[in-house]
Amino acid sequence: MAIFSRQSLIAELLDRTELLKASVQPFLRLTDDQLLHRPAPGKWSIAEIYTHLNLSMDQTVRKILTRITLAPDHHPDEYRSSWLGDWLYGRIMPRPDGTLFKLKAIAAHSPEGREPDAREALEAFQRHCDSLDDILRHVRTKDLRRIRIPFYLNGLISLRLGDMLRFLVAHGERHLLQAQRLVVPTT
Repeated sequence: MAIFSRQSLIAELLDRTELLKASVQPFLRLTDDQLLHRPAPGKWSIAEIYTHLNLSMDQTVRKILTRITLAPDHHPDEYRSSWLGDWLYGRIMPRPDGTLFKLKAIAAHSPEGREPDAREALEAFQRHCDSLDDILRHVRTKDLRRIRIPFYLNGLISLRLGDMLRFLVAHGERHLLQAQRLVVPTT
């Protein structure tokens, strides 16, 4: 189990969230055709990648907000992640060499069968980053260990708030790498 200072963990996640939001800017300069281009059958386009992120973030952000709004303030500054949170983080986080552990999106978060509006998908992701930023600023005084956020499988599994926040940021970083690989340099 990883041990963090709550304040340093939140500061790190705020910085990484800001980078995720800023990373959308180069994609906004691409044409809709570039954003909607699928590199191969069964592979997602940049717009579909951001649609997937929006679907997963929308549900998770709402779950977090309902739980932190009523949670009491808590002042100890140490946060210990759970073994499950560390394991999931290790699976979702890009490796140092940029490779990814292969995972399949759950059906509810899959962009398959949806016609994404490319620009709206990117702008919605930026709004989700703003929401995540607000959440991170709000939880500075909350117990990141005791507040539990339902994870997938209809809430049968829940993660500590700190683990869920780490997962959300790593999930965004994972798909940012995926999207960046799809940008074809123009000559």
